[in-house]
Amino acid sequence: MSPSKPIYFGPPPDVSEGQWFRTHDALYAADVHRFRGQGISGTPHEGVDSIVASGGYAGDEDLGDTIVYTAQGGSPDSGGHITEDQSLTGVNEGMLINYREGLPIRYVRGLGIKRRKATEGYRYRGLYLVEGYWSVLTDRGYVMWQFRLAKAAAGERWESDEASDTAADEETTPPGQAAARYVSTQRRVRNTQEARAIKALYDNTCQMCRVPVVVDVNGARYSEGAHIHALGRPHGGRDVRSNILCLCPNCHVLFDNGVRLITDDLKVVDALSRQVLGDLHVKREHRIDAACLIQHRSRWVDRSQDL
Repeated sequence: MSPSKPIYFGPPPDVSEGQWFRTHDALYAADVHRFRGQGISGTPHEGVDSIVASGGYAGDEDLGDTIVYTAQGGSPDSGGHITEDQSLTGVNEGMLINYREGLPIRYVRGLGIKRRKATEGYRYRGLYLVEGYWSVLTDRGYVMWQFRLAKAAAGERWESDEASDTAADEETTPPGQAAARYVSTQRRVRNTQEARAIKALYDNTCQMCRVPVVVDVNGARYSEGAHIHALGRPHGGRDVRSNILCLCPNCHVLFDNGVRLITDDLKVVDALSRQVLGDLHVKREHRIDAACLIQHRSRWVDRSQDL
């Protein structure tokens, strides 16, 4: 089914967080969800602008401000268990655009779920950001992809990248419609005390590529503290030095997306080409927890085999 309304990112007009809707048609009429009768609204090339969760997958978790959302596909059975491998294609690929560009998703929760259908209407829960994604091997042996959604900060501003804030631009927006696209921070770098200590140990030089990122005329360097075993639900990693690397922004993004993996003997591997790129630079004072490396590789089961 093709959408009859243009894709847009951000809050729906004239709708309050927590508002209840009786049907999918009501969500559509209020510009909350563009696809009638479908759980996810988006395209592989533009991203996903809204999700209606109705208990379709057994792996889903709703923790309020944090949601674990299972990718589309995999031919789930009546209990929500996938019966074939999932892939990051189609609208799942659109979720990756949200992750990389920081595009918000309008999240709607179905109420009174019975047989994977909402029997008591739907509640609009607000805007969420895709903070991470990974793959797991289910108990039945199938590859399942999941996304971690986190509630957008209260009062966070979403700005159009196609129009300025001038009155003239506002006049070009059709009444009752939101601007075409909104932008935000793609990911939040956690500069904890432990991360700062690791960055200082390496003088803000990347442990993978060894190339310093110089950001001013005085030679100041920029780096990011990358947690190997991801923090937060559902991963549960710890904010300790043995779980942190000092990486440049490029290597951090590649690492967080499973394109760079680290073997137990501290070799850096390109997961797509299967080539060893070199040794991870590790100082004597920095002990890296091998269990964290194993956990990170386990998030990318389709890429880490035989490493």
